[in-house]
Amino acid sequence: GHGPCCEIAVEHTDDYEEIVPRVAAGWTQYDELYLLDKRTDADLRPFQFSWWEFQRQMLGYVRDYGKGRVLYTGLGHGMETLNNPEFQDLIFKAVRYVTRQSETPLRWGLVGYGPNFGMGAHHAESVNVTAGMELAAICDKDPARVEAAREAHGDGLEYFLDTRDLIASGCCDGVTVIVPHNVHASVTVPLLEASLHVISEKPFAITPEECDQMIAAARASGVVLSVYHSRHWDGDMWAIRKLVAEGLIGEVYAIEHNMCGYSRPGQSWRDHKPISGGLLYDMGAHGFEKMFQLVPRFDEQGKCINRKATLFGNFLKKKWWDVTNEDYAKAYVKFDSGLEMMLTQSNISAAHRPSFVVSGTEGAIVACPEDIEVRRYVNGEIRTTRAPYATGLSWQSYYRNFVDHVLTGAPLVITPGLAKATIQCIHGCEVASRENRLVEVDFDF
Repeated sequence: GHGPCCEIAVEHTDDYEEIVPRVAAGWTQYDELYLLDKRTDADLRPFQFSWWEFQRQMLGYVRDYGKGRVLYTGLGHGMETLNNPEFQDLIFKAVRYVTRQSETPLRWGLVGYGPNFGMGAHHAESVNVTAGMELAAICDKDPARVEAAREAHGDGLEYFLDTRDLIASGCCDGVTVIVPHNVHASVTVPLLEASLHVISEKPFAITPEECDQMIAAARASGVVLSVYHSRHWDGDMWAIRKLVAEGLIGEVYAIEHNMCGYSRPGQSWRDHKPISGGLLYDMGAHGFEKMFQLVPRFDEQGKCINRKATLFGNFLKKKWWDVTNEDYAKAYVKFDSGLEMMLTQSNISAAHRPSFVVSGTEGAIVACPEDIEVRRYVNGEIRTTRAPYATGLSWQSYYRNFVDHVLTGAPLVITPGLAKATIQCIHGCEVASRENRLVEVDFDF
């Protein structure tokens, strides 16, 4: 029978990735729930369920039929489902399953296992839980860190003190590079030249020229290069992007992102400018990538737009003299279409500012701590409604997408051109501040 259209919880079995690898483990979907009774003697293998009135309902299954395969899902009764990227990913993987598209897992290594921020352990876990990847090696120039990695991950991996030895071993198809910002390019280029796929921790590098070196090396070797902009999948920007796409505030003409507070920075290398690159190269890199999600790439005629921009900035050192990063930075980007983008990051800001303000011709979107405020101009007055942050997203989506790109040819979300654009903005705005002039840039995305 048919249940009513409503919000339902989509869940998958523990072994579902044997059927549809790297599909989300579950999400909430507005759809019509079919209530199914099994009336066949055929051997069905359920992989997808939902719940109805305290009963677990089979939502999807697979079965063999002669020499073929069948995959069934009860989802898909409206445009809200059909437009959901998670459902689209499910259908893409379903086609691969029934046509017996096989995968050879990527043997993956980590270059850098430093104790600060726990990123070595974070990436190791991400690799281990991503179908189509298997952790094969860890490399760090510090013997103590190699031993720490061995204690955490056991003797089943290869361990190295030098990337040259890792390359020579042939034990990896690709690596994640987790090293300080100022050596991203020097560490990554030899790995790319050795025909290894590379995920670089963010930021891509400190200068656009270093980004170009890495991109050229990847192209010459025919391997995939990407940057770990995991915050692309944060719930705030996904919700804002959906509201903008629905046309609620008309044409966007200004995007503002604030990361402001008043506190002494920590004494880590991320706060030391010769290593970090400066204040904006940590969270600022994420911030620019988020704002770029709202920048149109094409006009209504399909012509490229927003590929050129003029930059200006103001970078100040005023208070925390025991660290070398700036205390305050404002980076301003004006695209050739007139759209403007502004990022402010400060450790000396006592004033409250919303994290995002997106201004359009018919209203504005303001990101508040708990939800999002939508202010629309309707019948001569501003009317305010609220919308929740997007849920069900995780940083694991980054690795899922990367492996999908390498193994299935799916589009890569965080491309080298997009990652380079964040560095062009940060570096260019700092140059503009230091030299008190405008800086012109061309983007490659």
